[in-house]
Amino acid sequence: MWAFHNSRSQAYRNPYGAIRLGGAVHLAIDIWDDPDAKVSCRTWVDGDGETTIDMDARPGEGENGAVRHTCELTPERPEIIWYSFVITRGDGHVEHYGAQRGRTGGEGQPWGDSEPASFQITVYKERQTKPDWYTKGIVYQIFPDRYRRGPGWRELCERSLGQHRNGPDRVLRRDWYETPAYARDEHGRVRAWDFYGGTLLGIAEMLPSLKDMGITALYLNPIFEAASNHRYDTANYLKIDPMLGDEADFSFLCDKAAENGISVILDGVFNHTGCDSIYFNKYGNYDSVGAYQSEDSPYRSWYNIDGDGVTYCSWWGVDDLPDVDEEDPSYRKFIFGKPGGVVEKWLSLGASGWRLDVADELPDDFIAGIKRAVLDTKPDGLLLGEVWEDASNKISYSKLRSYLLGDELDSAMNYPVRDAVVGYVMGAVSAPAAAEKLESLHENYPPDAFAEALNLMGSHDRPRLLTLLGGALAEGGMSEHEREVYRLNDGQRGLAKGRLWLVTLLQMTLPGVPCIYYGDEAGLEGYSDPFNRAGFPWGTRGRGLRDHLPQLRLAPSLVRLLHGWRLRGDQLRRGRVRLLPHGVRRRRRRRPGEQEPLRVARGLDRDAWRVRLRAHRWPALSASRTAR
Repeated sequence: MWAFHNSRSQAYRNPYGAIRLGGAVHLAIDIWDDPDAKVSCRTWVDGDGETTIDMDARPGEGENGAVRHTCELTPERPEIIWYSFVITRGDGHVEHYGAQRGRTGGEGQPWGDSEPASFQITVYKERQTKPDWYTKGIVYQIFPDRYRRGPGWRELCERSLGQHRNGPDRVLRRDWYETPAYARDEHGRVRAWDFYGGTLLGIAEMLPSLKDMGITALYLNPIFEAASNHRYDTANYLKIDPMLGDEADFSFLCDKAAENGISVILDGVFNHTGCDSIYFNKYGNYDSVGAYQSEDSPYRSWYNIDGDGVTYCSWWGVDDLPDVDEEDPSYRKFIFGKPGGVVEKWLSLGASGWRLDVADELPDDFIAGIKRAVLDTKPDGLLLGEVWEDASNKISYSKLRSYLLGDELDSAMNYPVRDAVVGYVMGAVSAPAAAEKLESLHENYPPDAFAEALNLMGSHDRPRLLTLLGGALAEGGMSEHEREVYRLNDGQRGLAKGRLWLVTLLQMTLPGVPCIYYGDEAGLEGYSDPFNRAGFPWGTRGRGLRDHLPQLRLAPSLVRLLHGWRLRGDQLRRGRVRLLPHGVRRRRRRRPGEQEPLRVARGLDRDAWRVRLRAHRWPALSASRTAR
């Protein structure tokens, strides 16, 4: 059977991509070799099931004289619609046509009498007040303990660490440049958390420099009281960790950030708490009666504790992180209730948004409750989620999630783009595969969600960007000590710096909001946790890093230049993306008043890469690297 549908061509699906609630989408499929065929569009919506719509036949209106079969869908609520086509040939034989295997859009394929893969339509409710402060800028992610020591840092650390605590030890690393490492017991558990003394006031000191680099928002890893240095084991949601400062320091940071045109995004860890917390209190370090201690604890209903009073559900079996029951009414009121909920409190004190840790383990209505609290407190507030896949069609615990339909997340951390860009520059992902990943997200995400996706390249959850780009050994087969001492050689660092330029260029020119992980711009290396969380290399004590800093400062320069483009036009933030095969040049006449397109090219020659970017009324930027 000769049939054709392409969800990315307006001849076959109009409008392109996700559709706003209240609109309609027009679908078409062409058939050449059977003028008597009848076609129906089969749709599926989770919770509603299947619907079949007869399509109108229009002889000769298709490509090259094909019969074009058309229909219109008019969704009545935000939802994901899956569709394919059922073709009944003139001789009565039934065949199916759907998306290509493993895809949700683009050119389809015949499936014969097999069950086809479906195309996706995202139907979304548009947000009225948008977080323009976020979408127009560049985010800088900070791991607070490792960024900068501020005034009084030593007293804060000594006071906090001087208190006796049951459970793992907590020690201060006085040498800021010492490589992070875990002290483990015979079972592999961390027996001592190391702290370096970074503070909120230390971050505040560097705000003018961050502003000069083009940064407009800070994403802070958790800052609330906790036993560990990463602070994903929250001990008190209503208190700043004493080693970072206090509530007054937080408000000061937010105020000074605002004076520099910088907003603050907080990390919300609401799927689990720490076992060493005022809520659970496994080690008895708090005066409160924790859930682990007594059935009469006011927090007991937050957790799933077996009848033996000892065994409890924890995050992925990590018993330091007891799971919270997000369905519990008292917990919900505590997190997003008004007045006085956690979400409201910190927004009122100066934060502009939240990033939700492990969003795929939070119920949809729990996320929706947080979103309402965000918007009620700050109409232009932001809610991002940690989702590692396409957030529009994420399936978690056998359920299709509703993240991007309008009532939940504004967008997600864009790990798919990160994997495509880094993989492409490294030669591990082909150009067609990278282009397909980007185009799929473009098609599936609502326009605002696509523009607001956090385009990170480095993060606290992955090896350092420079380590990856330098072609370091795969860490899977390495011992912890081998990972601790591994460093790129001079040749690898040179290669990594050239690749860093290219990754940064792509990151800054693709739609979405770029995010820089602290220290990536200054040449920090390291494998995964804890080695990707070293102290920022300030001054001249960077132990081998200092010789490379002048060259690596090209990356902040590129950030500043491209930030100017991002602020002055919508091309880099909301423009339509076209991904062309290497070697293809496509030109068209620019319409009156239309901005000139931006063009970014990455040559595939092994010996040299050249990048050239031009924008109307802006200077050209070009960079090249000769491979070593």
